[in-house]
Amino acid sequence: MNILVVPMFALSKMGGPWSRAKTIAGAFMQAGHHVVLGIAQDGNCLNPGGFEITELPVPSPLGLPMAIASRTFPLAQKLGISGRKPVRSFEEVLWLTGALAYNYEQTSVEILCDILENQHIDAVYSEFSLPAIIAARLCRIPVYGSFSYTTQVSYASDPSKAVGIRKLLNKLGLPQVESSLELFDWLDRRFVPSCRLLEPIKDEKTSFVGFLKEPPQISKTHKNCLVVYLGSGSVSQNTIEHTVRTAFKDLNLEVYVASTSKTYTESNLHFAPCFDFSELLPHAKCFIHHGGQNSTMDALAYGVPQIIAPGRVFERIYNAESIERAGAGLKANRFEAKTLLDTLCQISSDRRFEEAAGILRDDLSSLGGAASIARSL
Repeated sequence: MNILVVPMFALSKMGGPWSRAKTIAGAFMQAGHHVVLGIAQDGNCLNPGGFEITELPVPSPLGLPMAIASRTFPLAQKLGISGRKPVRSFEEVLWLTGALAYNYEQTSVEILCDILENQHIDAVYSEFSLPAIIAARLCRIPVYGSFSYTTQVSYASDPSKAVGIRKLLNKLGLPQVESSLELFDWLDRRFVPSCRLLEPIKDEKTSFVGFLKEPPQISKTHKNCLVVYLGSGSVSQNTIEHTVRTAFKDLNLEVYVASTSKTYTESNLHFAPCFDFSELLPHAKCFIHHGGQNSTMDALAYGVPQIIAPGRVFERIYNAESIERAGAGLKANRFEAKTLLDTLCQISSDRRFEEAAGILRDDLSSLGGAASIARSL
């Protein structure tokens, strides 16, 4: 089959959709399908590898002119300003990134329909891309996609943000929706890169696939480090560095703090724009992070207990509470030194957190990953 894989795009730093789309596209290719991978110049679609690619538009945050948004949005993230605003639903995320703007959706759908026809696409896979779902429906091509507990309309939505989507569907003669998240109901099959314990969705069209990639082999190693990663935009870089310094300097662990603006070391603290987590996590006593889906799954892949400081973002809050309910970590309501140190002491003194992380790892490992998505199609 000829399969088009399209991730959601965003001008902000958001590596999850792109990395998952590449993994899923790779599974289709390995299964013998011809794959076309959608990309955009959004700063996230890096290293497409050996895939055939097709370029698509970038949404402009809040629907602002791109010349303005391309400067102000990254600055707001760097300063942590965007993290101060509560984000209550995935629909609000789509609106903030500009993905619900009428002009963006219309242009993207038109380009995608041309691609579907000219490249004889047999099926579409949407990594949370609404234009891909709409174009596939319009062209009467089977469409599949990723899904999660927090992208359900019943979990949280904001239909007031979907005016542009409703206008476009009306123009195209497609069924109307109240919330843009209802478009995920149009998927012929939905795949959740998690397990039912963490995301208890009960739906005949939904399959759980666990880790998209085969998890690494883990062995008994000395746990001598702490890994900290707060994503982008949730907390300012200065706050991250000051808080980690206050909480963990001279702790009897090496502490690696990713996503800082420069590389330097102070005593046992190591700061850098990025680290190779695959080298650090096998030795980590704990992973402190913001609650993004990829970070949550990375910790579980290595059986590492987690401290999640989700800020005010709905999905991250859900992930933190879900991991806490499963016993594999704790939620930190505030990213402050005393809270982090107290929570770390609680996790370090109780082996049940590591045991629960191992149980979840086994469950997620048994569900087939991206290869099971390819088999389902």
